[in-house]
Amino acid sequence: MKAKVLGFLLMILPFVGVSAQINTDRVMAIGQNALYFQDYVLAIQYFNQVITVKPYLAEPYFYRAIAKIQLEDYVGAEADCTSALALNPFMPGAYYARGFARVKLNNLTGAESDLAKSLEYNPDNTDLLRIRIWVYELEKKYDKALADIDALDKKNKKEDNQLAMDKGQVLLEKGDTLGAMQSFTTAIDADSTKSYAWSARATLKLQMHDNAGALYDLNKAIALKSTYAGDYINRGLLNYWNKNYRGAFSDYDKAIELDGQSLTAHFNRGMLRSEVGDLNNAILDFNKVIELDPENYDAYYQRAILDSETGNLSQAIKDYSKIIERYPNFSPAYWGRSHVKQLLRDAKGAYLDQVTAQNLEKERPETTKKEDVDTSAKMAKAAKPAEAKAAIFNDVLARTGKSSDNTSQQGEIRGAIQNINIDIANEPNFVISFYSKENQLKRLNYYYEGLDLYNKKNGLSAPLKITNTDIALTSDMAQTHFTNIKTLSDRIKANPSDADSYFMRGVNYVTVQDYANALNDFTKAINLRPDFMLAYFCRANTLYKLLDFKMNNPDDNGQKKDITLQNIYKHDFDVILDDYNKAVQLAPNFAFARFNEGNLLGQEKDFQSAIDSYTEAIKTQPDFAEAYFNRGLAYLYINDTKRGVADLSKAGELGIYQAYNVMKRISDSQN
Repeated sequence: MKAKVLGFLLMILPFVGVSAQINTDRVMAIGQNALYFQDYVLAIQYFNQVITVKPYLAEPYFYRAIAKIQLEDYVGAEADCTSALALNPFMPGAYYARGFARVKLNNLTGAESDLAKSLEYNPDNTDLLRIRIWVYELEKKYDKALADIDALDKKNKKEDNQLAMDKGQVLLEKGDTLGAMQSFTTAIDADSTKSYAWSARATLKLQMHDNAGALYDLNKAIALKSTYAGDYINRGLLNYWNKNYRGAFSDYDKAIELDGQSLTAHFNRGMLRSEVGDLNNAILDFNKVIELDPENYDAYYQRAILDSETGNLSQAIKDYSKIIERYPNFSPAYWGRSHVKQLLRDAKGAYLDQVTAQNLEKERPETTKKEDVDTSAKMAKAAKPAEAKAAIFNDVLARTGKSSDNTSQQGEIRGAIQNINIDIANEPNFVISFYSKENQLKRLNYYYEGLDLYNKKNGLSAPLKITNTDIALTSDMAQTHFTNIKTLSDRIKANPSDADSYFMRGVNYVTVQDYANALNDFTKAINLRPDFMLAYFCRANTLYKLLDFKMNNPDDNGQKKDITLQNIYKHDFDVILDDYNKAVQLAPNFAFARFNEGNLLGQEKDFQSAIDSYTEAIKTQPDFAEAYFNRGLAYLYINDTKRGVADLSKAGELGIYQAYNVMKRISDSQN
């Protein structure tokens, strides 16, 4: 893989220029260093800086695309490559990267075109040809794929293990099993230390009913420390057929250890446990299969049989009925349900099911079982060949030799952070506070000119800031704010018409979470100064917090209120919206009020209105990462996945790394 990485870098670097400006050079270099150390999210932020200053440079768009590919943001990567090529159409690396992104987006025609363009500049580049072979396979253009394989083969001075594997896979998909067998054998002869070659040949032998040959190859693959669960599943199946139950159990256990989500491993182990009389544990395996795949009727059938044997008759009835609902001509389910109904002393029901089963078998005695539910143990499919091909690009920046999905040792926001599962929730409201939590990826302080002027006008020793991240107060910090409240109270007694003192005391009250007093102070400040925009914004935020508390805390009887924002609390809801609208009316460029308004509307599940509010916020502040993120989620709620993913991509680009995990989960759910 290191050779492939080096080859890729040698291909792209001659076409990547640098800016003449020293500062741009430095930022670009830092971004490239971040790529080197797999700090993909941070790298994007550096390239953003270069793009902001010099949007006419193609290179930062290209490098940002590379980082996005590592984060599986293929939509964003494609867009960045397109931007790079619009600025400089002579970048073969950008065609290569966009081609790869388009493969992942299933735009195979576009990918083929990009790879052809890149090959115009680098006709001898083997990595490009390997990726194009992959595209041809996906397009089912097998003859073209074989032609590229032959072209690569002629360039090699000796047999190429991976090339022989590629050829075997293409021939297998084309239906030439003998040719595929020969190619897999060639791959083994070229390098007998690769477990996947033995595994591929074993799977093919198993399909051709050469069980002895398959067992030999699987033993070889497993001896070479194969980490593919399918090898253990298939050897377990062979051991099961050979009545070597101990070996079969060991293999299924290992397969589940490697892939706890394997339906086949759990199903086969459940079958084996059932056969040896370990019925309760067999049921657990079938439960797992159904949990992973609620439409797996094979597992429902096996569980129904076991439940009837262990006395869980009501569950057995449910499972048989579910199968019958889906496969009304599957006679064994009627026989099984008839038996359970007899045990439940439902003679009439049992008789009706028995008659139905008999009639079905008279109509089609040979085909009933085969067409509906498969009651046998199952073979694992061959490992996906695309994974190996994708690795040509996916590991291109892994110069340290570490796997790019190893995030646990790299820190929370390094490496393939899209694999870190998050709780999917809106970015929280923005508030005015004395404190803001630093974030190396996003702006450290969210700037608003009006607040800056207010700080300077009032000579605040602790300037107010805009933030949407809470910070826990220490006891000393809390005491400081209680002291401030006392000082401001004395000032108000001396001058009851001082709107600023009320406002500042309100902010201190919010800081110590005394929302009721804060609400009173913000209202007093507004009454004294009807154009006090910051007070409207803070009053809306405070009422929002009070509303959230009332909505999510038990009532006097200890029961949570079953209410929505627009019935019992409609007045509060309207006041909050009015205050946010008043803030925007007084300061049209204050995007944070529109953002919070979007959150309020989204909480009420008025997602289209929420989208409109976030859109207004983005118009005012085009780099508003949180607005893109929340708008993306709102689009997903109304099933507009295309716009949702586009917004999440932009949010990730602007520093909200959690967006990459959301996009990955969307992609996984669609595959």
